[in-house]
Amino acid sequence: MNATIELFAAPERQRARFIVSHEFFKKGEITDICVRHLGVDAELTTRELAERVMAERDLNVSDTALRNSVVFKGVQALRHAKRRKLVRMLEKKKGMRVWGAGDAVTLRAVANIPSTTG
Repeated sequence: MNATIELFAAPERQRARFIVSHEFFKKGEITDICVRHLGVDAELTTRELAERVMAERDLNVSDTALRNSVVFKGVQALRHAKRRKLVRMLEKKKGMRVWGAGDAVTLRAVANIPSTTG
């Protein structure tokens, strides 16, 4: 009970709030933006990629809470992209991961071509 009261009584001591909801970005949008930027620039940190995602969506890059939220969304998207070999994690610098372009090329649209045998 006291912990709940503390949350509302001392707003300056509250933890950072995460404000990007589940459906704020389209599925695969963060990954697509990150892969495109990694194709142009060889190496980027997670924060740099998040700032580029925010710039493309016309979001306020100077908003720390929003940027942190996009960074966490970006980490999640990049980890999934790493499994699909779209990106690779090169190293960790000062607690921040450095990412590079991956080796895989994927096609999102698949043509449904009817069989000519028959």
